[in-house]
Amino acid sequence: MILVYVPAGSFLMGSTAADIEQALASCPDCRPGVFDDELPQHTVYLDAFWIDRTEVTNTQYQKCVAAGACRVTDMPSFDPQGKPAHPVVEVTRSDAQSYCNWAGARLPTEAEWEKAARGTDARAYPWGNQPPDCGRANYWGKDGGCVGSTTAVGSYPAGASPYGVLDMIGNAVEWVSDWYGSGYYAASPDRNPRGPDSGSERMLRGGGWGSSLAVPRIALRYYTDPFKRGKSFGFRCVTPGP
Repeated sequence: MILVYVPAGSFLMGSTAADIEQALASCPDCRPGVFDDELPQHTVYLDAFWIDRTEVTNTQYQKCVAAGACRVTDMPSFDPQGKPAHPVVEVTRSDAQSYCNWAGARLPTEAEWEKAARGTDARAYPWGNQPPDCGRANYWGKDGGCVGSTTAVGSYPAGASPYGVLDMIGNAVEWVSDWYGSGYYAASPDRNPRGPDSGSERMLRGGGWGSSLAVPRIALRYYTDPFKRGKSFGFRCVTPGP
């Protein structure tokens, strides 16, 4: 795995009311209030860290299985021979955490994931503020799926983040370390936030290959049962910086 360095410093996390209004306008089926957990936009300081440039692949996960540190998966999407460079998906949060522990790393926090994806200018997408297209991300647009399944990691260099991190939008939705709290942003620490102390649901970030046009914004917060194995649920890891 190639790691990308994200320097220490502050960035804007979350969305403004105008951002939420624009997101709702692009999603006529979304209920009012569905994106309100992205409010308020707030300044967060993070220590430096390294993040995986791409999502963890089937081949990389298989190495962890072979070492006896990761659960053997019988999910049909897990195909190290046929799809070695595709992201491993249909993994639980525990599976993702086990792999990162084996690799000498950990899952990113929500804040680390968001900074790595958007940089310091509060852009809506890793590449800027232009809506997604199939040249930048593997998602499900208004005209259908770009691919209709996962694709090899790093296949969309035009969608790179300001730091050069790839596939932060599309391909796989990614587990992060935080518990979910709907009002957490209003009370979040302004330095190295780690999420609520407890909860019943865990966070994922970034749209996957089946995500609609309204979903794959950087600021969008997705949460679910940590034991769920979604068809597009993958992950990447981080390690502390110097």
